[in-house]
Amino acid sequence: MQPNMQQMPQQQMMNQNPQIQMGIPQQIVQNQNQQLCQIVQADSSPNRCEKFSKWLTGTYNVPLIVFLVLMGSSGFLIFCLVLQNILPTGILTFSAFGNFLFALYVWSPMAIKIERNTTTVRYGCLYLINNSILSIISLSFPLGFQTIWTFVLFETLLIALSNKDKKMKFFCCKISGKAMIICSIVYSFIFNMIMFYQLIVTIIYTYVYQKWLINKFAISNEKVEKIENWCCVSWLKNKMATFTTLKDVLEKEQNQPLVQNNNISNSNNSSFIPVNMYPNYYSGIAPGMQQMPIQPQAQPISSVESNANLQ
Repeated sequence: MQPNMQQMPQQQMMNQNPQIQMGIPQQIVQNQNQQLCQIVQADSSPNRCEKFSKWLTGTYNVPLIVFLVLMGSSGFLIFCLVLQNILPTGILTFSAFGNFLFALYVWSPMAIKIERNTTTVRYGCLYLINNSILSIISLSFPLGFQTIWTFVLFETLLIALSNKDKKMKFFCCKISGKAMIICSIVYSFIFNMIMFYQLIVTIIYTYVYQKWLINKFAISNEKVEKIENWCCVSWLKNKMATFTTLKDVLEKEQNQPLVQNNNISNSNNSSFIPVNMYPNYYSGIAPGMQQMPIQPQAQPISSVESNANLQ
């Protein structure tokens, strides 16, 4: 009877630990379980920004700058609605409502892809630069809530100009980049008739930027890395899960180089390519050129050339 009693606990322990039968170390299994628990806890307790993002856009994972632009656009709409009870601002409210819908359903799906491919720091710096220039030349208050729609229109037209034969989503319809240019201008004219001058200035600046300024205003990876190490920016990078770092972008480029090349050479029926918008480059490389991150154990280029000369 004693041998049978000894065999029963051993069989029960083997059934309770199938990982041991498969030869998987128990420590690895415990680490995986801890990671899964952390993911479940993170998903089950989103912060306030993520909750608002979910309510506004239908998803938690909206990059930081796109989320702030959408908040600014919605904030200006709320301001107009409140002001309407005091002053007759029906036209301004109509304009803010149309611009908010355009930013939410036309611009943001494309802008989310762009920020994830260019880093939050680069995208935020380019937003500040272009929004400031548009505010100055359109005689508007710099970086004010009312000028957000000019940047949204500017970037939508810029995407369309860079992908004229690609498919893009205009509200519920998929149209080509050429049609996107026409539809965006007509839509903006309908909802911004009182700001006709700002509309014309934004269209002209988009063409100038696409032809001459897109590479001059490009920000190198070295500058992005320095800005990410700044005190406030570093705090945001560590606290915000929606902050896209340079490391994230380089790892994505390293893991999917073939996918990007295939997307660039796709037919006209494919969607727009976010990686061809704002160049990611190192200062030693011409803007617009993509460079893969250097592995830590890679041999320096100078030493490789010297070895080749010796041979």
